[in-house]
Amino acid sequence: MRGISGNILLLLCLLSTVSAAPVKAEQKSFKVQRRRISRRSTPNGAAALGKAYRKYGWEVPDAINKKVTTIQTLATDPNREEGTVKATPEEGDAAFLSPVRIGGQTLMLNFDTGSSDLWVFNTNLRTEQTQGHSVYDPKKSSTFKFMDGASFKISYGDQSAASGTVGTDTVDIGGAKVEGQAVELASTITDSFLRDVDSDGLVGLAFGSINTVKPQQQKTFFENVMATLDKPVLTANLRHHTVGSYEFGRIDSSQFKGDITYTPIDDSQGFWQIESKSFAVGDGPRQTNPNASPTIMDTGTSLILADDAVVRSYWRQVEGAEMDEQGVTFPCDAQLPDFHVALGPTYMATVPGELMNYQRMGQNTCFGGLQSNNGQSLQIYGAVLFKSQFVVFDGGNKTVGFAPHN
Repeated sequence: MRGISGNILLLLCLLSTVSAAPVKAEQKSFKVQRRRISRRSTPNGAAALGKAYRKYGWEVPDAINKKVTTIQTLATDPNREEGTVKATPEEGDAAFLSPVRIGGQTLMLNFDTGSSDLWVFNTNLRTEQTQGHSVYDPKKSSTFKFMDGASFKISYGDQSAASGTVGTDTVDIGGAKVEGQAVELASTITDSFLRDVDSDGLVGLAFGSINTVKPQQQKTFFENVMATLDKPVLTANLRHHTVGSYEFGRIDSSQFKGDITYTPIDDSQGFWQIESKSFAVGDGPRQTNPNASPTIMDTGTSLILADDAVVRSYWRQVEGAEMDEQGVTFPCDAQLPDFHVALGPTYMATVPGELMNYQRMGQNTCFGGLQSNNGQSLQIYGAVLFKSQFVVFDGGNKTVGFAPHN
């Protein structure tokens, strides 16, 4: 009997190292205001496009890689009076990130509904790799526990990667707390991965089935905290040229017009995946995308990446627009039509034409917010679309809801 009891006790101890528990609180919803910070790197459209391709394991065309290198070189050349990347203050001077407390230490993280890992810059990395970042130090946390034998590796199609060890700690996002949340501590990180990061790490908010921790995958923060919320929802209220917010547990009806239209998701691949099979350009008729790829709603991607049929139909209406392997560019003084796109079978979102201008690249050359998925089998709807919509990620009903911003 003692042997059996001892084994049970040992099993319970082992389980406690991988189980996360939300902290009960009287408050049932938690709002996280994003904060505006100075950028650590110069943003550019080609880099945003290449980052999205790598994230989903797509091959990055050489033309995009060369464009990124050229832009970075020209933008930092001290002999140039004006860099090739001439961004507006909202694009070039600031990034919008969210404060997250891990073991009592505050980091500025990206919220990413297109991935499922919570990883941070930390003291396991070399000093030169963490310059300009707030760094998580597990030794300064009284609640950190090392997860024995666990590791993670996030790898992209171009061989860029981050990998390291895993522990658990108390994670507090806007007052919503999870004790024993898996936190991934990078110890090896490639230079190309570093170049993509403006923040101190990332909070993945997709589904745990695509979490990269081994030997046992870990649930996301949202999955762990969901049961304690007033409603099992996460809302993304991202705005153009202003901070916006995320909120757990509540739908703020003052932030959108009319009713929210919900559409079911297919989470079999671990994503907030919906269908998007039709679109319209400006005042034109609704068009069907006959071979529409499934669509992922991804707050961690900057651009809209759509099927070629959609991209070509839109930019065909913009005089001077050019579409090649480096992405779609157009004259900055061109008039951009609104982009209407189906989110689910019934709801049509309108993305104003001004949002379709992602960034000024030169004196009169701008980079489009709508870009090609390069023939891949997924469409990715990122921040360009989110800035036009109030979006509800409903984890209880496995749906995503949409309404236009107020």
